[in-house]
Amino acid sequence: MKFALSGLFILLCCFAQHEAYRILCIYPSSGRSHVLVGQALLKGLAERGHDVTMVSPFKLSKPVNNYREIVTQKVELGQMTKDFLQKSTGNSFMGIVQLFQSQFRTAEMVLEDPQLQAIKNEHFDLVIVGYFVADFVLGLGPHFNAPTVVLFSAGLSKLTADFVGNPRAISTVPHLMIGGRGMKGFGDRLKNFLFSGVENVISAVASYAQASYYERFFPSDRYPKYSDVRRNVSLVLLNTHFSQSMPRPYLPNVVEVGGLQIKAKPDPLPKDIREWLDGAEHGVVYFCLGSNLKSADLPQKKLDAILNTFAQLKQRVLWKWESESIPNAPPNVLSKSWLPQDDVLAHKNVILFISHGGLGGVAEAKYHGVPVLGIPIFAEQFQNIQAMVEEGIAMQLNYQELDETSFSRAVNIMVREHRYREKIKEISNVYRDRPLSALDTACYWVEYVARYSGAPQLHYPGSEMSFFQLESLDVIGFLLVVVYLFVKVTKLIVTFIFRKVFKTQRKTKIN
Repeated sequence: MKFALSGLFILLCCFAQHEAYRILCIYPSSGRSHVLVGQALLKGLAERGHDVTMVSPFKLSKPVNNYREIVTQKVELGQMTKDFLQKSTGNSFMGIVQLFQSQFRTAEMVLEDPQLQAIKNEHFDLVIVGYFVADFVLGLGPHFNAPTVVLFSAGLSKLTADFVGNPRAISTVPHLMIGGRGMKGFGDRLKNFLFSGVENVISAVASYAQASYYERFFPSDRYPKYSDVRRNVSLVLLNTHFSQSMPRPYLPNVVEVGGLQIKAKPDPLPKDIREWLDGAEHGVVYFCLGSNLKSADLPQKKLDAILNTFAQLKQRVLWKWESESIPNAPPNVLSKSWLPQDDVLAHKNVILFISHGGLGGVAEAKYHGVPVLGIPIFAEQFQNIQAMVEEGIAMQLNYQELDETSFSRAVNIMVREHRYREKIKEISNVYRDRPLSALDTACYWVEYVARYSGAPQLHYPGSEMSFFQLESLDVIGFLLVVVYLFVKVTKLIVTFIFRKVFKTQRKTKIN
């Protein structure tokens, strides 16, 4: 009895020490794959007893305890992503401008939503901002007088580094839009330097464009300045891992949590999908172009090339297809409008993932050990796939050149040659080998920031410095002036002494 009471006392103490927080997460993104990362984090926090509220345009598939949802409107990306597939406008200047504008408008709609307005008088201990282009929503942190955490569904860039002043390491680490495992010479460093300069311009333009949005929702007479709010972030969580890209310098309040959306134990698959995968004697090819791009928007010639190839395979195909059914689909193809990708890739019979190269899918493929045939369309997808090609776990197919010959050749190589599957098993072991899971790591640091009221001990003074101060250009300038004055004064003194001596010598000779 005595031991039982002691055990109960220790258990109660443990519970007493664990404080539950009220956490608000706002994710103003039109991309469902981005929001999935935020939902995974919020579900993990809810399971730990915290009271969480998620504000986003996407709803959970099933309710979770301690998890409140506010589902808002978003700008539909249908026409834009259709143009990506049919007109190949993905990484064009206008394509990028359209993407930025759509995300600004989505964030605007989220902040205007009556449901969000209704909770603006509530108390929250922490605000998590799911960042994708629009950062003027950071004003919600000071509104609730709460520390702010930024969750980004990709790797470090200037736009995220600036929140905490993290060094960008331009001379050693390729930009995420360039990719690669490092700098191979002067040419690579020059390219990275120039691209980083372009990114500086994009960042300045984006901040300038968002200042008016911030002022409208968070007027300066009641809130801190937009520039100050952007530098008052307590923690940045990045959905990447050093084994995916490469090691780089991080401040203690920049934490990699790559694969945050991947479940340690897959959920049971729907009955029809499970039976389709279980009965695949020769394996399954999984085809998915992500949550934004729609396979139904593929031009007819490319669709025919893909279907003709699949018809000749002995493997089964599982295809994310957004319409009712795929016209003229062969019998070995099963299509669904939405698929639980993480759970599908976890199935032992999936032997190939045909993907556009989104970072979430790349992480899931590595985690579950499934090789990839990449068909990148826009943004950093090209670099994501190229990195996997360099690792020997993927092939890349140029979307513009995709026809039956090129697609059939690539698919048959990937399903027949075991070297890709053997190599990705090795990569999977490296990717999984961590002291804590991505979710546990993210939850720990979120709780740490809440526990220490923003954790000012993590704050880097460099985040408040100007470019000239951070690069010590003002110090270098001062030292150059000092050296110049020293040389000038020394020269005057030497000249003065020389003239005095010379003049004395002349007088001596004359006398």
